Amino acid sequence: MGWLELRAFFSRLIKTLQFGAGMKPKSRPETSQLNLFQAQFEQLLNHDHPLFIMANKIDWNRFEVELADCYSPGMGAPGKSIRLLVGLHFLKHTFNESDESLLDRWVENPYWQHFCGFTTMQHKPPLHPTAMTKWRQRVGAEKLAILLQETIALAVREKQVTKQELAQVTVDTTVQEKNITHPTDSKLLHKAIIKLGKAAKQRGVNLRQSYVRVSKKAAVMASRYAHAKQFKRMNRKLRKLRTLVGRMIRDIRRKVHKPDKSLEELLTLCQRLHDQKKNDTQKLYSLHEPEVVCISKGKAHKRYEFGQKISVTTTNRGNWLVGVDLCSGNPYDGHTLAEAIATVEANTGVEVTDGYLDKGYRGHNYTGPATMHLAGSSTRNLSRTKKKRRKRRSAVEPKIGHLKTDNRMRRCFLKGLIGDAVNAVLAAAGSNLQKLLRLFQHAIFYWLWSSLLKAQHEFSTTNQHKNPSRLTIPTA
Repeated sequence: MGWLELRAFFSRLIKTLQFGAGMKPKSRPETSQLNLFQAQFEQLLNHDHPLFIMANKIDWNRFEVELADCYSPGMGAPGKSIRLLVGLHFLKHTFNESDESLLDRWVENPYWQHFCGFTTMQHKPPLHPTAMTKWRQRVGAEKLAILLQETIALAVREKQVTKQELAQVTVDTTVQEKNITHPTDSKLLHKAIIKLGKAAKQRGVNLRQSYVRVSKKAAVMASRYAHAKQFKRMNRKLRKLRTLVGRMIRDIRRKVHKPDKSLEELLTLCQRLHDQKKNDTQKLYSLHEPEVVCISKGKAHKRYEFGQKISVTTTNRGNWLVGVDLCSGNPYDGHTLAEAIATVEANTGVEVTDGYLDKGYRGHNYTGPATMHLAGSSTRNLSRTKKKRRKRRSAVEPKIGHLKTDNRMRRCFLKGLIGDAVNAVLAAAGSNLQKLLRLFQHAIFYWLWSSLLKAQHEFSTTNQHKNPSRLTIPTA
């Protein structure tokens, strides 16, 4: 066993002990005996604050039960509290923060700390940002769907949405872009040369030439020629870059007879990049995210988007998010409808009766009992309520826009298809939580206003009792 293989073995062993086989965490965050002498959040915080109310209304024990099988029963060190990690991910996608900025703000905000289960002020972050990444990888998108399900259940418990509303949904698709640069042939070929050179150097392979300096100059000139519309010169530079990539692949293949798994994957991707033509389908657009596809949605401001297609399902009336699905490989919208309806019924526990779709779902594959209403179809013999429901279909478009701008779905920074699915589900849960917080805030104002009117009415009634000749009419 060589030095590289030995280092990789110990690295995998450490990661397994730290993250893959962690013992089930304690039900509450770690506390110190010194906290007994500190002021408690129950005494310091405003009990009418929306986050304080939300922390008391969420069923945290549900997460403890559902996510218990993601941990080893008796191996490894105890993990961080499940409530802490669930609360951090709720806050991250509700307030549009990255892992690092979330923990920075968490230290400064006592309401966030109380939301995550702490009872006294904390002056240090509770964990390292990479622990959130490892936890997402451990749990996965299917288990994280419970966060979205809990927001829907909370909205039902608070009587903000009824089961009849959950049965009438609007389905649409959008693109969640990946965190990659705009792919051009010159960029990709130059990147392939850099990655092949680094991989060979790490394994002690002495290449004939690295071509880094030559390829950089060729890539710069190719972009300049493209800007000047000198396409013959541009193609000449691209042929040179493609030749250099082929040389490096052949050189590594000759000198490494049995490449390891990561090197074999890199060589395969670079060979795929070397062979692909302009009009090929299923092209490679990124070396570190090979699953990325090019999607054209007919937008005037952005003709092509590079990422994955996401199916978004909302309630037709209140625009509550009830389902989010990853549609890998850019399938036709109509072929994603059956899966979207099944996801909604799994999240809500309510059978869908009506679905409202745009014209992109013509020829869909859904064969269930629900009635699907296509935009632009005839409204003859429809009641006034059903016509209103059809007009509400377009409300899903601004909802998708808010998902992207306010809940971190504009660009996915998480790795792979798993990262795409996790980011979409958490964005939906954050959007619902954001909506609940606004409703709780409005409820406080309504309570204050009703209390003021009640006090004014009592005061006027008292004055009339003392002086019946004087008539006082309360003003609303």
